[in-house]
Amino acid sequence: MSASVSGSALVFCGYSGSGKTELLLNCLTLLKKHGFSPAVLKTSSKVHAEIASKDSQRFFDQGAALVSFTDPAQVLLHLPGTTSPFETTDQEARLRRLVPFDLLLREGGKQSKDWKVVCVHPKQGIPDLDTSRILAFWAGTPNSSKQTENKALNIPCFGPGEESRLLDHCLEKLWADLSQNQPLKGAVLTGGKSTRMGQPKAWLQCNGSPIALQLAKLLEDLLGENQVVFGGEPPPFPANLSVAQRQELERYAVISDRVRGFGPWGGLLGLWEAEPQTSWLVLGCDYPRLSIEALSWLLSQRDPLRPATLACHQDGLLETMVGIYEPAFRYLLEGAWLDGGKRMNRRMQKWPLHILQLPKSLQSCWQGINTPSDLELLIQQSST
Repeated sequence: MSASVSGSALVFCGYSGSGKTELLLNCLTLLKKHGFSPAVLKTSSKVHAEIASKDSQRFFDQGAALVSFTDPAQVLLHLPGTTSPFETTDQEARLRRLVPFDLLLREGGKQSKDWKVVCVHPKQGIPDLDTSRILAFWAGTPNSSKQTENKALNIPCFGPGEESRLLDHCLEKLWADLSQNQPLKGAVLTGGKSTRMGQPKAWLQCNGSPIALQLAKLLEDLLGENQVVFGGEPPPFPANLSVAQRQELERYAVISDRVRGFGPWGGLLGLWEAEPQTSWLVLGCDYPRLSIEALSWLLSQRDPLRPATLACHQDGLLETMVGIYEPAFRYLLEGAWLDGGKRMNRRMQKWPLHILQLPKSLQSCWQGINTPSDLELLIQQSST
């Protein structure tokens, strides 16, 4: 069984009677208090519809965004008030396209490559599995803790009353794993019609060089060489571009839009088509006031357990074209595209994203340019 498509998943496994369901219910409650929007995927040898329906209601009562039950022959998807069969292939990706959630909690699935909490049975102990992916043991039934005493494993064991400590431990480990091991690259989105500007914004000159080139170099300073690309369908170079600037721009690989008619989001989908497991620090090509200080602040606030880390202005306006997008966001985008691809800002206000309030000292960095008057003001400010 492969790992989660997003990395934001936690498995609760163990023999029947080891307390998996009760622990998962407690973790759902705690996650909602932490501001998460979790979903539940329950795996068993055979799904019984009546039992699944009862369990679903218990999960919903504790805050689950959706509940899915799966066995080798079928998948039952439960949303509040509805139950429907679901395709067995690419389950997590399909679920993420259907309902916005961040963390996936899986009951069962001990062969999964995801991180695990192993629930200890008082008589049978723990299943035979890869201990390198175990975050913690849970000894929630009487005498179960004794089953771990003879195991030469440096893995913490938690018991009744320690659910909050266990969850904090797991979230910390998941966060650290994604931050350190999931690739993070930068992309400057250079597509778009630039209708209001009247000319391609990517190649607009400011302080002697194209804005897109300045942003690419900014990302290189932050993330390193060979970690930055241009996304979307870049317009042709203008005639007044110098040979040296052309050569600099041509250093960067270009990843084309995956779909047309979806604005900059088609460019973001193209990035994941090329590199599905990469997180992307994305910049629109019309943010010439961005600085290394501003991007360093954004990166320091990143939460890889959420589908995206973005900033908003004091009035609540969300800036979507300067942000860190994790692989889980891909499936939200695909779901939106399949649903017509409209009103993206309104959709995103309802998604479980990590939204930051911009510090006053950095607010000007998130000001884009859209019209010739914006460009003229920028040039005036740059010359003073």
